[in-house]
Amino acid sequence: MMENLATTDKITLVQNSYGRCLNNGNMLETFYQKFLSSSNEVAERFKHTDFEQQHKLLRHGLNLMIMYAAGNFAGQSGLRRIKESHSRARLNIEPRFYILWKGALLNAIIQHDKKFDRETREAWNEVLDKGIEFVTSGY
Repeated sequence: MMENLATTDKITLVQNSYGRCLNNGNMLETFYQKFLSSSNEVAERFKHTDFEQQHKLLRHGLNLMIMYAAGNFAGQSGLRRIKESHSRARLNIEPRFYILWKGALLNAIIQHDKKFDRETREAWNEVLDKGIEFVTSGY
């Protein structure tokens, strides 16, 4: 049961899953296909995006979320920068978009992590929810 797994075990599950996803093809491309097709508003916001750069930002942001969930200071500091950049005053990323973001990400992970299971899903949910809660608190 997930409830019995220590936080470090959950972080390890997510790190291993993320590594499998990155090694197993085009997870980031799959994510953006799913995310952009989730809403016309999302697609519009990314209309003039350099996706090569965006993939780097996403990889970095996911690493920061994992580090943040683990209580790592660098993760906290990095996610604070994302919280500020995504705030109402800057990029104006409304909290409602994170539901679409998380759904697209989990679907991409499921597609690219051949060892994905219930415990892995629960660990990802916990890590992502913790990071999303922090980032959206700055909106």
